[in-house]
Amino acid sequence: MVRKSSFILLAGWLAGVQATISSQCINIRLQNRWLVGDCLTGSGTTRIESSVYLQNRISNHEGVLEWAVNGNFAASCIECSLSTSPVKLNCKCRPTWGQHIPASIALDEHIAVYNGFLLSDLSGPPTPPAVVSSIHLPADPSWGLVYGNTSCYSNNPGTCPSPTVGNGLGCPSGGTSVSSSDGVSNCFAFQWPVSFPVWVTFGSLQVTAPSGAFKFYVYDTVDCSGGIKGTIDPNELGTCKAFNKQMLAFKAVPLWNGQT
Repeated sequence: MVRKSSFILLAGWLAGVQATISSQCINIRLQNRWLVGDCLTGSGTTRIESSVYLQNRISNHEGVLEWAVNGNFAASCIECSLSTSPVKLNCKCRPTWGQHIPASIALDEHIAVYNGFLLSDLSGPPTPPAVVSSIHLPADPSWGLVYGNTSCYSNNPGTCPSPTVGNGLGCPSGGTSVSSSDGVSNCFAFQWPVSFPVWVTFGSLQVTAPSGAFKFYVYDTVDCSGGIKGTIDPNELGTCKAFNKQMLAFKAVPLWNGQT
């Protein structure tokens, strides 16, 4: 018979044993706005490469680096690097007025190692993934996509054709509709820059990614709610894939051990 205390210990292990970055990781580095390290899993000397996307965790507030969901610090900070013991992000950040000034933030405040995974608790207590990926953060994590069979959707009746059926064409050759240099898009829907809400809808997508280390989820809502309505798998990158209805948004899902 297993004692109650054993269940508590097991539950604690599944939730992840928290440890500092510098105590568990080697080869700690900054790569394409990702904090990356080779970290101990808790099973002997076994390590995995894992990463956290700092751009979605840190902001620049008047030349001071601060913790913030979707912080976008790199939009106004330059010359960023890491220092260790403790692990800090060091940049030169621009206030609203004036020149860039030195700024730093201790990453151990909201990022730790859980069973080998670098994870942030900024949005709540993290749970380590159940599966370890063998894919490394690529040297070039960029991707680009082009919409095909496009139309529009609007909250204002009469603004867009009804139903939105698109123009019957596949993915156009050449050009890019949306792109990312560092591989992240947690939910993207294109809203036209007009005074009332109008979004691009699409019946097909063509995604290119040099690394091939992505999967894309497609949705028929602007906030990626309501469940996944389509996917683009790694073996479908570079081809024009049609869907059975007009879609509104997508997510880019990195296939390496990366928290976005």
